[in-house]
Amino acid sequence: MHRRARPGLLIAASVLLGLTLSNVASASSDSTTLADFVARQGCAIGPNTRQQAIAAGHDANAVDALIAAARDNQQTVKSGDWLVLAPASCQIKPPVVTSAIKLSDPEVRVSVSSPTVPQAEGELGCFLDTSRLHAELRRTRGWSEDRLMQEYLRLLGSSLVSGDLAFYSSNPLHTPTAFQLTRGECAPVPHMADIERSHANLIKWFDPLIRTNAPNVACTRGATLITPELHDIARKLSEGSISNAWVGMEIKLIALGAGWYEGVTATNPGTPRPPLCHVDPAKANLQDKPYKPR
Repeated sequence: MHRRARPGLLIAASVLLGLTLSNVASASSDSTTLADFVARQGCAIGPNTRQQAIAAGHDANAVDALIAAARDNQQTVKSGDWLVLAPASCQIKPPVVTSAIKLSDPEVRVSVSSPTVPQAEGELGCFLDTSRLHAELRRTRGWSEDRLMQEYLRLLGSSLVSGDLAFYSSNPLHTPTAFQLTRGECAPVPHMADIERSHANLIKWFDPLIRTNAPNVACTRGATLITPELHDIARKLSEGSISNAWVGMEIKLIALGAGWYEGVTATNPGTPRPPLCHVDPAKANLQDKPYKPR
């Protein structure tokens, strides 16, 4: 059992939950405050959050106080075993994703098309050949299929957050050629300004994009975030500045890379967890189940 939180810590956590993270956390992307940790976990507190936060260097009593304050806040969304902090208390930040693969690695470089060679539909740019990259990694790293998939998803997640990769098309009926590199010699393509503007607004509207779409996504195995509603949500929130019709795919891949899907393997698509989705209390029979950090 974990220790009972002291009253002073409960008060401090309650104050914390009453402020936006922009007021309590450093603007630096590598901030190590507890508030920033929770924001980069999707403002969601779940079964393993306590252990993860303590492993990241946060005080156990402060974590327990934050959990208690979240439970007592009427604006907290209780979804199965998960608590999703309200927007007034926490703004979801793009996660910090670290991969053992970098875009500068030789396996990636040989798997990227030349910016001067048109693709099948005449598109110019540097596109990632996923099949070749996987083959190269099998040859050079000796990873299992599950490890390879994990690191590949982390590479995509981190690169989509940074904007170094894009999965972009303004046409929902046209699937992008592949993941497109956006820096250096790969940048001078006609629609790069649209890609950059769309990415900037994805980051800007990351919190409401996820929260507004969550009621459309059930927390079930294989569930996708790419709902019919998401494109309209993105268009309305950004007033058309998110021109990428495949923004849902980018959010999903960021979430996969961050571990916001549970049980993902080379053969298992995994199960999304809050804040990406909602748990139906009637079906899960969890409406009266108390949250107990493990």
